[in-house]
Amino acid sequence: MAEGVRGVHAYWQLPSRLPRAYQQLSRVTWLLSIRSWQRYAGPITLYADPPTMEWLDRLGWLSCYDQVETLDDRDLDQRYDRVACFALPKLLALDRYPDATLVDTDAYLYSRLRLPATGSVFAHLEHGDADFYSRLRELRNPAQVDLPDSPPAVGNTSLFRAANAHLARRISHAGLSFLAGNPTTPGRDVHLHMTVAEQVLATHLTTVAGQQVVNLFDALWCPRTLRWLTEPPRFGHLWNLKRGAPAEQLLAAYVLVTQTLWDEYGVAPDRVRAVMERI
Repeated sequence: MAEGVRGVHAYWQLPSRLPRAYQQLSRVTWLLSIRSWQRYAGPITLYADPPTMEWLDRLGWLSCYDQVETLDDRDLDQRYDRVACFALPKLLALDRYPDATLVDTDAYLYSRLRLPATGSVFAHLEHGDADFYSRLRELRNPAQVDLPDSPPAVGNTSLFRAANAHLARRISHAGLSFLAGNPTTPGRDVHLHMTVAEQVLATHLTTVAGQQVVNLFDALWCPRTLRWLTEPPRFGHLWNLKRGAPAEQLLAAYVLVTQTLWDEYGVAPDRVRAVMERI
């Protein structure tokens, strides 16, 4: 598809600590993310380090992309720990592709994507009243990045497009500055600093810039109760299964994704099984 909304998968290789069942689920979801974006949105670019590209080539997924560009990770490991800064390539992609839409590799579309002409677009919003998002100005912040203390809502960036290129680069630079040196705060969640850099700053800086925060799928998640406060978004995203989902739930999701790949995109189950056995 030559026209439409350009999507970007941004990724770098991480040591996996997740169960094998989830790793297999993430592999097939990655392919569904590519195929569904091409069908319902437009072309999709991979922006990743060489080890990720080599791994995707072994899977057979690399050739599915419309464009592939190498993320130059030289010297990055001197400033950023990959485990602590797991989503850092998304911040780099905001600077490299400021007009594109970032989409997570574990997220996929159900129907035609229609983005509004204005505002920063988020897949959905998360309620800001949870302890996770409280007292953000107490966080270790050697770069002195501007933070709201307790945001009323935080945009989820599993799908994200900044309101304009200037704002995209501002979010990128602020997030990278905030994460440099891998700051941690005693007593706070180990994932919080990355989440602030990726999601809180995107939401906060959008508001500061006078731009609208767009809740694309009109859904609201509560981090305190780990439940939807509205109907779930009309958008597939498997991030919640990383929280230690039971084996039967992972299996059900795997069956759903592989069946969708077969029914909607003609990816035969035996091809998927061969990949799962080989890699």
